[in-house]
Amino acid sequence: MSQSPQPIVPTHGTMHRVLIGLDPALERLGDLLRDTRRGRVNTVVIKGESGMGKTSLISEFLTHVRNGARPPRILRAQGDQWEAQLQLAGYSQLIMTSPVRSGKGYDIDIAQTPVGSQALSPDRLMNHAATLGTHLESLQDRSPVLVVIDDAHWIDEASLRILSFVLRRLHAKKVMFVLALDRKQAQGMPATVLDQLTGHEIQQITLEPLDPRGTQELARRRFNIDLSSAASYELVRHTRGNPQQINELLREMPPDTWYSWFPDLPPSSRVRARVGSIMAAASEDLTQVAEAVALLGEDSSLTEIAEVCGITDQARMLAALDEGHRADLLTLELNQASSQEKFFEPSAAGAIYERMLPSRRVELHHRASRAVSDESRRLGHLVSSVPSANPELAARLEAFATEQAAQGAWHDAANALLSASRLTDDTRLRNNLLLRAVDAIIGSGNIAEAKAWAAAVDDMQPSALRSSVLGYLSVVTGQNRSAENQLGAAWRSVNIKQEPAIAGQIAQRLVLRGVAQWDGPAMISWAEKAMSLTEPTTPAYIETEAIYGLGLFATGQLKEARKAYAKAFERCEENAQKQRMEMGSGWLALRTDEVESAQAQFESAGPTKFRGGSLRISLWSEAWLARTQLVLGHWDAAAATISRAAPQLETAQMDMLRPLLYWTAAELYSMRGDWQLARHYVSLAAVPADSFLCMSVPSLLAKARFHEARGDYEGSLECMTRVAELDPWTNTRVSFWSWQDTYVNALVMTNKLERAQQFLDEFEAIHRAEHIPSDQARLKWARGRLLAAQGDADTARDYFEDALHELRTLNRPYLHARISFAFGQSMRRAGKRRLASSVLRAARDLYEMLGAHTYVQRCDRKLKATGVDQGPGPDPADPVLAAVQRERVQLTPQETAVAELVAGGSTNKEVASQLFIAEKTVQYHLTRIYTKFGIRSRSELAARYRDNE
Repeated sequence: MSQSPQPIVPTHGTMHRVLIGLDPALERLGDLLRDTRRGRVNTVVIKGESGMGKTSLISEFLTHVRNGARPPRILRAQGDQWEAQLQLAGYSQLIMTSPVRSGKGYDIDIAQTPVGSQALSPDRLMNHAATLGTHLESLQDRSPVLVVIDDAHWIDEASLRILSFVLRRLHAKKVMFVLALDRKQAQGMPATVLDQLTGHEIQQITLEPLDPRGTQELARRRFNIDLSSAASYELVRHTRGNPQQINELLREMPPDTWYSWFPDLPPSSRVRARVGSIMAAASEDLTQVAEAVALLGEDSSLTEIAEVCGITDQARMLAALDEGHRADLLTLELNQASSQEKFFEPSAAGAIYERMLPSRRVELHHRASRAVSDESRRLGHLVSSVPSANPELAARLEAFATEQAAQGAWHDAANALLSASRLTDDTRLRNNLLLRAVDAIIGSGNIAEAKAWAAAVDDMQPSALRSSVLGYLSVVTGQNRSAENQLGAAWRSVNIKQEPAIAGQIAQRLVLRGVAQWDGPAMISWAEKAMSLTEPTTPAYIETEAIYGLGLFATGQLKEARKAYAKAFERCEENAQKQRMEMGSGWLALRTDEVESAQAQFESAGPTKFRGGSLRISLWSEAWLARTQLVLGHWDAAAATISRAAPQLETAQMDMLRPLLYWTAAELYSMRGDWQLARHYVSLAAVPADSFLCMSVPSLLAKARFHEARGDYEGSLECMTRVAELDPWTNTRVSFWSWQDTYVNALVMTNKLERAQQFLDEFEAIHRAEHIPSDQARLKWARGRLLAAQGDADTARDYFEDALHELRTLNRPYLHARISFAFGQSMRRAGKRRLASSVLRAARDLYEMLGAHTYVQRCDRKLKATGVDQGPGPDPADPVLAAVQRERVQLTPQETAVAELVAGGSTNKEVASQLFIAEKTVQYHLTRIYTKFGIRSRSELAARYRDNE
């Protein structure tokens, strides 16, 4: 009887056995070995850059198979950069297992296998290949053979060709080949061998960089360091997720490093030693080029580098870059838009800069200040070349900061003010500059850095500006009570007549607190004060105006809010100021069913690289963009937005925004059935008791939707009861978050019908200034849910139909699916099984389109419980089912374009040419179109379009 395969479980008992993220790769290797035991040759290539864990993975795999039952014979070779020039160096390692029998059947002496630099004739290569093949066949007769070649990119050419020859001719044998390969280091490999090893017939395992969660796990398990999210994201950014470099820094840096803000990380001792070795052997030209790139940064142009290093001859410059490339130090990347000199190791620039003498740094920074054209970079190099106070440069920096602040470019303004503070002798002026710098740092969104300066600010003499800065910091970090106290003290102490600009700034911070609490009257009153104290072109005025419309909406004045935004856009310039207006306007558009418009505005408000702006505003926009994409059914895009925004959010430590972003993430992954990830995001969305409403409500909604998806309605109700207390909707206060249907659903599902009745009666009686279809749809399906539970199924059906009718002109597949699921569930419980089956099938199709696996499975269970074998199509006479069916056949813009061209008679090649896409993409779209329409051919598609005409 054969033994059941034992799972491969990494051993974590010792330091060197802590492997993070490699379990799937280990399992795959184990599966391939089990397949090999059945008499099938398998070849797997483990790909990854240096330091990604290829050797660790191989070592762990070999440890497991050696300790398991029936261990295989292992032949192992290790590539070496120097030995790559010696023919048969790799081959000689593989045949060290005796006895070795040649292809002609006679024994050979291993010691006589020649290793050298002489090229081998084809006959000799054939003989060695036959010997290796015969050797493997002989060994596999007794037990499976595992051939492991680490660093295959540094195996000599002769050995690689022998291996390639054997791979092509070995069949139906119990032999498994495992090769570790770094494509970036494979320039010396024969092209045919490389093509073979990376071809489709060879199994590929690609090792990915560590993500922040994996980095946190590594730090905790190997070094007993509890990394914060911010520290883990910053560590991943600095190392590009390379496990080797992460390990080195965690091992070498003092543990306290990870518990405070750090602007950058130093190179590890290995990188220092490696760079030192390269630089010691480098030519003078390479040294100068490397120093210039390290000082200027990798985004610098070749012209700037040439001017700083003093090498203006292009041939000399390229020769130096070639030398750097051969030494694995740096390389030149060219494309149509730009050129970029890039170090192979992320921290090599730091190691080179460290080696430079102070006088050399000062000299090169002086040169750089003349070479670069951007004023911000120029000033930065000037500052780095001045070791002591310089009032003239400080004044120039302050003037530049004022210009940048007027445009809302807070990052550049903050850097200039910090530098000006350092270069100023006068204590009072230095403190004022530092306060303004910290204020600008907060405005830029780099809250981690602002926190690092908080102690210095706190030690300063009390003043309105000091209290304003501390209050501003409290707002963005979500400390409600502290923000109230600090901003209140700032307003009481400011002299409005003598300091109107500071007074306007304080009022604007109180506007921010108003929006954080979703306090409409506060937003309006403080906005009007701020705008009366500041000029229309100032950042304080513009950011206030961007929120003013939200205050109007929160107090039920939707028409006035729209007019306010229209007026604001008329005088808004195309710079960072517009970023704020787009974010505020998009926020309102999302809430009032102009979701497509909101998406466009959030996408526009997000990027800040080319027009400057604030990471703070960008992150607000990204968080709302993810929510918008969820609403529109673009769930893959929402997941990508979350992945893009989360590292920036955690690095910036902008706590106020965490619940907003992670609410969407928790809901998305709950719907998709990824419970581990959903729990992770629910925990990230958690907030302390002293939090703003804009934090508490999304945090509770994240938990509520998680519980709802799990079928835990008691848990959902506990969260939603608290939301109802915190965020009431009255005749004078409009709630931003649409949670009321979720609350009623939880009440009904926990059989608290009287509470649901009372809440809905009061909610329906509230005056609404304007008809918002999605609000009405939620209200009506909630009423339908309650009526069905109360036994009035026919009236409930009317309400559900009305709810879907409200959405007839909107693209809201997620809300459609929720209403349809509740409709079908309610009808099934009311005994209307055929209707329930039809609606649940439609809901299931919607959820499947969204990738909501949790509810696809729930629909399947409900459908099975109906006991009705319903056909695929709904009754066209039923308006609600027709409304649901219309959502099923909704095409994306590109699917629509493909369908119209194909229906008109175009071939796939013609469609691809007209739409500038690949033919495979056309076929992919056609497959989805056929599925959505329930057809099978181009002729049926053409007929459908003729019918519509």
